[in-house]
Amino acid sequence: MRNYLMKSALVVACLGLVLVPAPVTTRAAGMDMYISVSPTSVLAGEWAGVSAVVINNSSSKMRMTVTFVAVDPCGSTMDLGYNRLALAPGQSVLVTTAYPTSANSCRGMHTVSVSTAGKGRNAGVSANAYLEVQ
Repeated sequence: MRNYLMKSALVVACLGLVLVPAPVTTRAAGMDMYISVSPTSVLAGEWAGVSAVVINNSSSKMRMTVTFVAVDPCGSTMDLGYNRLALAPGQSVLVTTAYPTSANSCRGMHTVSVSTAGKGRNAGVSANAYLEVQ
């Protein structure tokens, strides 16, 4: 009986790890970015959170704008917001926004894009995460 309980607990723990979405990672020009959408599936009319961690891996200060945009399967685009950042060398920051879906949102997989743009040596970085609207 004890062996059965141990195996059951292990299966539940493994399922928990598999079901948690891994963040999308992208990097360029001394900068890393990790993005995620949580939850990854909502009913139309519910909200999802979008987060991005931006890391300055260069040896100089970086100024950039982080932009959040969502596109539904029907082709409609929604600007979710932007943040202006100034990161010192080695500094990281968490930037978040909310994605409100409406009750009549197009059903299916929505693409949430997070991109950065800056002046000077900053290269633009972009990554997509996905939200299923049911």
